[in-house]
Amino acid sequence: MIDYHIHLENGPYTLDWVYQFWHAAKKRGLTEIGITEHCHKFRDFYPMFSYLAAEDDSYKYMREWIKNDFRHSLEDYINLLLQARKEGIQLKIGLEIDYLPNSSEFVRNIISQYPFDYILGSVHVIGNWGFDYAPQVWEGKDVNQAYKEYYQVLSAAVNSRLFDIVAHFDLIKVFGHRNLVSVEPEIKSILQKMADNKLCLEISSAGLRKPINELYPAEWIIEYAAKLQVPITFASDAHYPEDVGFEWEKLVSCVKKYGYRKVTRFSKRQAFSDTIIYV
Repeated sequence: MIDYHIHLENGPYTLDWVYQFWHAAKKRGLTEIGITEHCHKFRDFYPMFSYLAAEDDSYKYMREWIKNDFRHSLEDYINLLLQARKEGIQLKIGLEIDYLPNSSEFVRNIISQYPFDYILGSVHVIGNWGFDYAPQVWEGKDVNQAYKEYYQVLSAAVNSRLFDIVAHFDLIKVFGHRNLVSVEPEIKSILQKMADNKLCLEISSAGLRKPINELYPAEWIIEYAAKLQVPITFASDAHYPEDVGFEWEKLVSCVKKYGYRKVTRFSKRQAFSDTIIYV
């Protein structure tokens, strides 16, 4: 059993902190974890986010967030995880990268310099609006339009070929907002592109800890992905050791219901879909 979406950001970037995640993982019955810190924790990625803090076209909360982030060195992060691996921790080296317009070459240049096992791709920003920052940032927003624009950005992210795994596919639902205008054709089109390119779909329990209180993605999306044979990985999106492997049994039960029997693992950005999912 694996958990390929774990963040260190709420503690020090130390070997002891990584060990705490690994110990929690073993208690939950996991055999491998993937550490995938947010790219905006690292100074290296500041240039691609800086436009979101432009005074004349930005939200105050976005400016404050950007001002207080981007404090760590990506190289130090990589070295920490390499050391953890030498100490016997069964981990993969990953990174969660936000898809932002006009940033593909910038991102590709950075990630090519380091020994990543896989890259998570995610969408947290539509235009200059960070939609999952807090519930109140949705005040006055057109939910239907937000859903439409979210999947437009997600489609562009999939087309970018930057990522190995799409994280929390339907994150736009995080605070419980439901669209009344269907985006099913858009979602099915994205899944078809993922199937064509062997891009992995993350099956995540994180939504069970959010106001929406359901898996990412919704079960009908998982069912359609299974029909297309989109490969999958498992995730908790843990930000604390106690959340590693959160409700992984529910993830397995769900995907088996729709015919999945294998989960994809990664090494040096190469996929290996040969691990049988047991009951």
